[in-house]
Amino acid sequence: MTKFTQTLLASLVTFTAAGAQAAAFQLAEVSTSGLGTAYAGNAAVAENASVVATNPALITKFRTTQISAGGILVDTNVDVNGQFLGRPASQKNVIPTAVVPNLYIVAPITDRFALGGGMNVNYGLKSEYNDNFEAGVYGGRTELTAINLNLSGAYDVGSGFSVGAGLNAIYSKAEVARHLGIGGLALQQRLGQFAAATNNQRLAAIAQQLGQLPRNLEVSRIKGDEWSFGWNAGISYDLNENNRWGLAYHSAVNVKFKGDYRNGFPTAYNALLTQLGATGISLPITQATGGQDVSGRLTLNLPAYWELSGWHKLTDKLSMQYSWKYTEWKRLKSLTAYSEQGNVLFHKEESFSNSSRYSLGFNYDLNEALTLRTGVAYDQNASKKHPSISIPDTDRMWYAVGATYRFTPNLSADVAYAYLKGKKRHFKEGSASFDTKASASLYGLNVNYSF
Repeated sequence: MTKFTQTLLASLVTFTAAGAQAAAFQLAEVSTSGLGTAYAGNAAVAENASVVATNPALITKFRTTQISAGGILVDTNVDVNGQFLGRPASQKNVIPTAVVPNLYIVAPITDRFALGGGMNVNYGLKSEYNDNFEAGVYGGRTELTAINLNLSGAYDVGSGFSVGAGLNAIYSKAEVARHLGIGGLALQQRLGQFAAATNNQRLAAIAQQLGQLPRNLEVSRIKGDEWSFGWNAGISYDLNENNRWGLAYHSAVNVKFKGDYRNGFPTAYNALLTQLGATGISLPITQATGGQDVSGRLTLNLPAYWELSGWHKLTDKLSMQYSWKYTEWKRLKSLTAYSEQGNVLFHKEESFSNSSRYSLGFNYDLNEALTLRTGVAYDQNASKKHPSISIPDTDRMWYAVGATYRFTPNLSADVAYAYLKGKKRHFKEGSASFDTKASASLYGLNVNYSF
C-alpha cells in the first residue's frame, strides 16, 4: 500500500464514520402544514404544493397553480457526557440551531395531467464540538447538507386512482473535522511502554513529544461536494370525497463524494509511522500531510424509503390522517472507500437496521378562515448497532400543533410547532463511553398562494 493510499485510508475512515451517521439522520421537515400534524398522512393529504416532496400522485388534486414557500427552524438541545481514557469528555448543545427551507409549485396542465417542482432538504446534519474537546477524535465538526431538486408529473387515471412520478437531482456537500483531544496522552502511554520495554531512548523522546501535542491539533479534515440523482413515484386512491389512501416510494441514492483531506501532523512524522508499523503501534493517521490536501472518493449509499398514508374526513369539520414510513437502512451493510486508481482502501461493516416512523394527526376547520392541527409520532433511529457522538441519534417522540389561516381565497399561511423528546442513551464508541440526552423545538412558517 503506497503512502498516498495510506493517507486516503486514514481520511476516509473518519469521513465514513461521520457520513454514516449523517445518512441515519433523515429529515422529515418538508413543510409547515405537515409539521403541525407530526407529518401524519404525508402520502395522502393534499393541502398545498408540498405534495411534490411526499407523493407526486397528489398533484392531480389541484385545480389551479399553487406556490408554497417557507422553512422550519430547528432548535436542538443535545448534551453529551462521557469518559475517554479515564477523563471526563462532555459538552452541551452540540447541535447548532438551523433552518430547513422549502419551495414548491404545482400546475395543472389538463383536467387529468399536472406538473410539479420543488426544493427541499432530505438529509442534513451539523454537530460541533470545540477544538479542545477531550474526545476530539470522535466528535469534532460534522456537517452534511443534501438539497433535493424535484420535477414531477401526475395523471388521474380515473375510478379514484392517480399515479405520479418524479426525478430528483441532489446536491450534497459535506465537511468533517476531528481533533486530537487527549488522544496524545494515550499515544504517549502506549509508545512509552514500548520504548521502555525495548530500551529505545529515541522512541521514549517521541512519546514525550506526542503527549505534549495540543488538544486542538487537527487529526483529519475532509470536505467535498457532489451531484447525484434518484427518482420517486406514488399512487393515491379516493374511495370517495371523504376517504383517501396514498403510497409513495423514494429511490435509493448513491452520493459519490470527491474529497480533499488533510491533517496537522508534521510530515517529519512519516518516518516514525513506518517504524511504528512494524511494532503494531499506530497513530490516528497513516501518513502526516502537514496541512496539505490530498484527494480521494467515497460513495455513500442513501436508502430507499416507503410511506403508506390514509386521510379520512370524520365530520364536516374534523379529519384524521396517519402514516407509516419505512426506511431501508439495512441496505447500508458496509462502506467502502477507493483511491483515484480504483483500489479498495477501506471496508467497514455497518449493519444498520431498517427503521419505521408512525404518526397520527387531526385537522379541525374552526371556520372558513382557520384550520387547527395536532399530531404525534414515534420515530425510530437506524444506528442501533453503531451509535456515534458525531450525531447522537436516538428513538424520539413528536408532539405537534399547527394552524392554517386563509387571508383571501388565494393566500394562506401555515404555522406550526413541534416538540421532540429523545430517549436517553448510553453507548461505547472506540475507547470512550458516552451518555446522551436530546430534545428539540421546531418552528415552521410557510406561505401559500394560488393563481
